[in-house]
Amino acid sequence: MRKASRSFLEAVVSAPSPSGYEGPARKVWKKEVERYAHEVTVDLHGNAIAVYNKGGKPRVMFAGHIDELGFQVAHVSDEGYIFFNTIGGFDMGIVPGRKVRIHTASGPVLGLIGKKPIHLMGGDDRRKVLETQDLFIDIGAKDGKEAKKAIAIGDPITYDPNFEVLRRDQLVARGFDDKMGAYIAAEVLRCVSQSKKKVKASVYAVATVQEEIGLRGARTSTYGIDPLVGIALDVTHATDYPGMDKRRYGDIKIGAGPDIARGANINPVVFDRLVGAAK
Repeated sequence: MRKASRSFLEAVVSAPSPSGYEGPARKVWKKEVERYAHEVTVDLHGNAIAVYNKGGKPRVMFAGHIDELGFQVAHVSDEGYIFFNTIGGFDMGIVPGRKVRIHTASGPVLGLIGKKPIHLMGGDDRRKVLETQDLFIDIGAKDGKEAKKAIAIGDPITYDPNFEVLRRDQLVARGFDDKMGAYIAAEVLRCVSQSKKKVKASVYAVATVQEEIGLRGARTSTYGIDPLVGIALDVTHATDYPGMDKRRYGDIKIGAGPDIARGANINPVVFDRLVGAAK
């Protein structure tokens, strides 16, 4: 991976962007694509749209959603603990104990997600599936008055940034779903702009918003661009780890290249062209 591309990827996944609050990550993405796009705009919904060779034919759109899962402040107790709702769908079993940042008007505030200690739970409580009301965020405030000075009801929350190298070229980070797709859309535009062969198509790269709560930005940006070909870039589940049934989910390996979707929702001509290019 190019050093500049690596820096861009780290910056975009580290910037907070829970659905409806994509501004910081969009700013990073927009600054990057402005270097090689012919035009970059942000629509009323918040989708960032970059185009190369505007006016060319056909219009080809690459879209990756730049929003991520998150939380939102719902209540502050008299003791200074913060209760929250989710933005998007979570596996609540992996939420407790995580470091989070509450994104306030004055800047991010560090917090820890806590729950009742397992040592103080009875048998039924230990087997209970956690719900949001069973969890809270501790920001170290002595009471509710101090906590309310630091944060406001409705402030968005994300996990702490954690971009790291797992091994060799394997990276881990919060928000790869799907800032990785938005990153690839930008990289496609860069490669097209730097190609020695002049492209005939009008190429659009789009960082869409609010996917985690209903594919919203993908719909509005597509209506605005009206492409002949649309290619969605997103993540999927690998199946090369314990417990996965390859008979049901297929044989998907990390490091073996991208997956190409096939099925009733996939245009067969576009599918064949993508597979041909990959081969």
